[in-house]
Amino acid sequence: MVHKTDKYLLTDVNHLRRIKFAQFRSQIPALIVLVLAIIMNSIFPTNNRLFYDIALIIAILAIAAYIIIGLCYRYRQRIPIPPENAIVSPVQGKIAYIRRIDDNTLINIRKSIFDRVEFRSPHSSAFLENGVVQFETPAGKAYIRLNFKKPYWFSEPDFTTGNLIGMVTGSGSCTISLPGKVSLNFQAGDNIDAGEPLWEDLNSLNYDSFSSPYEIVDL
Repeated sequence: MVHKTDKYLLTDVNHLRRIKFAQFRSQIPALIVLVLAIIMNSIFPTNNRLFYDIALIIAILAIAAYIIIGLCYRYRQRIPIPPENAIVSPVQGKIAYIRRIDDNTLINIRKSIFDRVEFRSPHSSAFLENGVVQFETPAGKAYIRLNFKKPYWFSEPDFTTGNLIGMVTGSGSCTISLPGKVSLNFQAGDNIDAGEPLWEDLNSLNYDSFSSPYEIVDL
């Protein structure tokens, strides 16, 4: 069940718990190293500068790693409610390219390691099959393919547009394949957020029948 206010789409608390649990699990090695550094610091007296300094450096590095890992698991508890029939970006990142090949438009979004881990439903008609998110458009079926080491899907997700349905950590990319030569208001190099509309109304997508059969716009 999706929770909303007048202006915001709220993220399921259980999904947020899973993200925090995954974050803590990734931070455990840094915590173990920090504990070992503290033990070393207590074992070796301060007059033994070599071991004391080594323990201090290890502790600082462990704390830095703990903080950096935490920054890799950022998320939002709410987002503005997308337009009713919008197509939204599933991830946060930078548009690497928009390619129009034959009768399809490919939009590649690259996520950096510090972009948020959210993976959001691109449209309310979307569904997941064999790791590929799909949804219908007036010109046919659209596909979203992921290039991440290990995407995580929440169990029985609600595919309401913009709702959190999974988690992608680390750097990677997703490629949105739309049928037809679609004219978008974005271009390569633009930053985009998860849940931000790529197009306001699915039924009003502008299919440019006069576009060349092969066009590439990239960085």
